[in-house]
Amino acid sequence: VNVAAGAVAAPEFLGSDTIAMKPLPLLDVNYAGKLFLSTQQGIGWNAWHKRTLRAGPRITFDFGRTASDSPSLAGLPDIEVGTELGLFIESFVASWRFKGDIRKEVGGGHGGVLLNGEAAWGSRWSKKASFILGARVTYMDDTYAESYFSVAGANATAARPAHAAAAGFRDINAYAQIVYDFTQSLYVATELRGTNLFEQAADSPIAESDVFFTGSLMVGYRF
Repeated sequence: VNVAAGAVAAPEFLGSDTIAMKPLPLLDVNYAGKLFLSTQQGIGWNAWHKRTLRAGPRITFDFGRTASDSPSLAGLPDIEVGTELGLFIESFVASWRFKGDIRKEVGGGHGGVLLNGEAAWGSRWSKKASFILGARVTYMDDTYAESYFSVAGANATAARPAHAAAAGFRDINAYAQIVYDFTQSLYVATELRGTNLFEQAADSPIAESDVFFTGSLMVGYRF
């Protein structure tokens, strides 16, 4: 069991040029290397579990977006919290970690499909400190693009014209993480992440900034 709490400075919504402070809770529960429940990884089953490879089905959640999240979203329809069903794979090769997943929203949220691919490299600076560099790319289908980046004619304004978003790569982001272990159980973790929206997302009038950064800090305890 791993629990942590902290804060993240992140855009008010994907593509916003306004940064807001948000709470960042973390809970990771792993049972016998087979079942897991996590605020970051969702709820899943390691159906295929080897020393350097794991894969299986999982459930994740999309927290949607409401018009009240930002004045820039006024007049746009809310995107409800959604449940995503999918498959994941994670592999380790020496100091490298490779991850991929596909998710389909089925619970009344955005209704679309996302595909993610990620590669990361990690190393120890010292006995107590470790360092991770990584990059992640996300592809969205037409339904997801329409939910998050399209503007219907009825919701268009002079500053936000009608727009029809289509399937394509949504974004790529790169990150650096540092984890410092005070003890075997108590640790602090920090992350800086930069994100660049690709054309299908960046061309939307909803997207105020094509490039943005997020930073987080949390303190955790492993049981």
